Amino acid sequence: MFTRNTARGVAALACGAAMLLAGCDANSADAPPKPGASSSATSAPAVPAPVPGDAGAPAPAPAPAPAPAPAPGSAPAPGSAPAPAPAAPESPPAKVEQPAAGALWDPCSLPESKISAAGLDTSTKKRLTNPNRPTWQLCQWQAIDRSFELVIGTSDRTIDDLLEPGTFQDLRRTEYYGRQVVLYRSVQDTHKRTCNLGTPAPFGSSELAVRTTKIQTDAFDTCADVQRVGAALLTSLP
Repeated sequence: MFTRNTARGVAALACGAAMLLAGCDANSADAPPKPGASSSATSAPAVPAPVPGDAGAPAPAPAPAPAPAPAPGSAPAPGSAPAPAPAAPESPPAKVEQPAAGALWDPCSLPESKISAAGLDTSTKKRLTNPNRPTWQLCQWQAIDRSFELVIGTSDRTIDDLLEPGTFQDLRRTEYYGRQVVLYRSVQDTHKRTCNLGTPAPFGSSELAVRTTKIQTDAFDTCADVQRVGAALLTSLP
């Protein structure tokens, strides 16, 4: 039979590991249980007291159970070899940006070599805007000899829209390298200072307009000028 001191020693050892959870103290072997001192259902179990063996020597401690394998993504146990890192997924190839369907081509993007070959001064390039048609693309150049200016415009208007009845005069139709071309003047151009050349495009149409800068003379032919410029630039238009 244990003595009172032996019972107190066993109780103190049992309470040492679970003192905060069970609320026991060194006199828990004699004192009755305290109200509300029961252990939490989710707390770790108290370490059991060693069972005395022969001649009062403590029985050998049981062999520790093998540690469970770590869950995927958890940190490795101290002293264990780190798990090999998973291979990084391959990055998808860079996506090439494509122009939006129906987007208007920018005539200001014409190569300078083409502009020079058409008899235009590349340093005079100027982007224009139409307040009533903000989506249209317009670009202007001056002739090298400053005898005329060229404006190239792209819009969603078709050739039929360009040739709206009652808006044009001096109409001529032709082809250039298999491409439909229309030559005309506006009815508002009473002095015939400007000549227009229109051609279909995937987004609608492109239009070249040559306007003379000569004043106080009739020694010009803007339709001849726009045909010459068109012959140098039409193959570079979409």
